[in-house]
Amino acid sequence: MSSVRSGDSDINRLEPNDCASDTTGVEVRVSPEPCEVFQQIFALSMASNALYTLKGDRDALLNCLQAKLPGIISAIGGQWKVVWGPVIWKARPDDADTGPDNTWFVAHSPSVTFDDGSTREAYVVAVAGTNANSIYGWYENLAVGRVVDFTAWVTGGITQLPVPANRGSIVPTGTYVAYGTAAAAHTLLTEPSPPGSASAGLKLHEYLTNILAPDSTRVVFTGHSLGGTLSPTLALALAGSGALKGEGLVYATGGSSPGNRSFANLFAQTFPPSTSTCPDTGYAVWNKNIINSRDIIPQAWCTKRILSPAQNVNNIPSIYGVPTIRFIELVVFWLKANVNKSHIVYAPLPSHILLGVKPEEAPGNVADFLSVALANHNTFYSDVFGVQLPDIECEELTKKTEEEILLEYPVIGDIEWGKEHPGEVEAAVAALQASGVLDDNEE
Repeated sequence: MSSVRSGDSDINRLEPNDCASDTTGVEVRVSPEPCEVFQQIFALSMASNALYTLKGDRDALLNCLQAKLPGIISAIGGQWKVVWGPVIWKARPDDADTGPDNTWFVAHSPSVTFDDGSTREAYVVAVAGTNANSIYGWYENLAVGRVVDFTAWVTGGITQLPVPANRGSIVPTGTYVAYGTAAAAHTLLTEPSPPGSASAGLKLHEYLTNILAPDSTRVVFTGHSLGGTLSPTLALALAGSGALKGEGLVYATGGSSPGNRSFANLFAQTFPPSTSTCPDTGYAVWNKNIINSRDIIPQAWCTKRILSPAQNVNNIPSIYGVPTIRFIELVVFWLKANVNKSHIVYAPLPSHILLGVKPEEAPGNVADFLSVALANHNTFYSDVFGVQLPDIECEELTKKTEEEILLEYPVIGDIEWGKEHPGEVEAAVAALQASGVLDDNEE
């Protein structure tokens, strides 16, 4: 088995532009038990992204996933079975030119061997990243300029719609999460499982609240990309509300920062990070955001290098080497200006870093930069885990274009959109600078 060098949870000590890795990609790589549990969880996460390259109206997408998901799950092994969902949510359900805005399901296994050697009943809540060209998903990714008082929302009831905090009421000691993230978590909690899916009619919070789970049962929340942001937020909301049964664990990959330092601290207190139990794998840790040091999405949304040297948006322009591309710098400047409207400073969740490979030469143009970025956000993780995204087709669905796929992601999608609208980016940045907005990353 090839090994992956990894760092500890304090990634602020790492310099992202001086990282190296001996990772090699293979089609299938199986870890010895009990480490195999991590590959199974990641495979379930990838299963939630099965519609990643497809678009259609909501009913067609749901019919496809309902037909294909059981076969995908059975191939994972481990006695997994979908017990709730799948659910697909679209802000515009009749729009056949986009993918799902959100996709999620719950899988169950009566007997899972965990990395501590114990064998337990387990549930996995798998949350997909935004699907390509989903305008609502892009809204979730970008809705970081407004925040929600997380404590107030949970105390008032997580089935209630989160309300953006008044910017004048935001205090340094408060616990805040991005409004887009909180709104998406609310959707995940309150959308019922549809006809034809498991546990039809039940909402996720109802299902999880009513499972007959002894204390030994483990409930794992997992997701990649936007799913790597939503799954820890969802877990923390359920735990804070008292609705989480059994022992909760989080296994997120490639996620951006959901909230501020107080939010990250609350997450770490509620779900204490574990130490690596299978060091040869590089990914055998719970309750951390597992990230590639060359993945630009986990660099969002912290804007202060002094707070998090290894995870902040200021690292993005030079993450693949120098010289940097001026247009990338402009997009990052624009992103920081929008993030700073939140009146908070975003901070990363506890992270476990896998050290990626810097290209021999820095990308020379925006298209090359995006190509390297997409590979570091998707292919890298698939190679590390030896688990590939499902490749499915359904007659009533169509494939997305490469541009539509790029538009899916936070940061990557912003750069792609800017590449398609360079005049608007230049004008927006010029207007910000004329109004006195400065690059304040060191403050």
